[in-house]
Amino acid sequence: MKGPFNVQKILNNNVVIAESSSHEEVIFIGKGIGFGKKSGDTFEATYYEKIYSLVDEREKEKYIHLVTKETEETLLIIHEAIEKIHDSIGFQIEDTIHFAITQHFALALQRTRDGTDIQNPFLTETKWLYYDTYKIAEDIVTFLFQATELKLPDAEIGFITLHIQSAIRDTDTMISPTSDLFTRCVKYVEEKMVEPNKKDTRSFRRFTGQLKNMIQDPLDDVASKVDKEIILSLKKNNPLCYNISRNVIRMIEKSVDLKISDAEVIQLMISLRSLIAEQHNKA
Repeated sequence: MKGPFNVQKILNNNVVIAESSSHEEVIFIGKGIGFGKKSGDTFEATYYEKIYSLVDEREKEKYIHLVTKETEETLLIIHEAIEKIHDSIGFQIEDTIHFAITQHFALALQRTRDGTDIQNPFLTETKWLYYDTYKIAEDIVTFLFQATELKLPDAEIGFITLHIQSAIRDTDTMISPTSDLFTRCVKYVEEKMVEPNKKDTRSFRRFTGQLKNMIQDPLDDVASKVDKEIILSLKKNNPLCYNISRNVIRMIEKSVDLKISDAEVIQLMISLRSLIAEQHNKA
């Protein structure tokens, strides 16, 4: 979007609402860019300012409310955190998602100031389903701690991960059907496990990795006499693993509308057997 821009409103020293030559309303964010400006002034964007469209009137009103509520220092820190997200994922996120993340950061920081206890029942599933994105969220939380001395809890890392993943997938839904299926499968396994399910273990990470691959990129069914013999042997010697894995496979097949190969059934059964054995040994 090219300038010059006509200043419409100065929200604070760091946020300016302006109108482009094509009559598009935009918002500029940058340290001190609003200082000395007034409505009607011509505004030339420079390289250090960030520009966002304000197409949706409702989102615009929400953003203005947020800007007037939060301190300028906090908003600058939040926008620097978002720029770090941009650098990590390699592109600028959509403006609507930008507002959602901005709002979440502001609320997360406030909850931490207030000492509010936040629960995230899908934290572990989120971490292993979107591991790379989770690491980005961890880095952002570390940056926020360094900038504000407020340490966001792990629950917030999970929520931030979903926001970033939403930006990556360019979707309006915060929890995708894939992650919902993953969560349902993990919950089912937890219900059927003989021993308590300790999630921060190597076997659990391997199991969730296998499950993630099956959901996101399942192999087509290819009949194999050897595979079927292995499955029958596992069924006989490990009925618990067999029954759990077959039901998980049915859940996935119903959701992705694809017959899963026996080879993947075997891999899932083996990973489940290792998971149960490790949990039993550490119980």
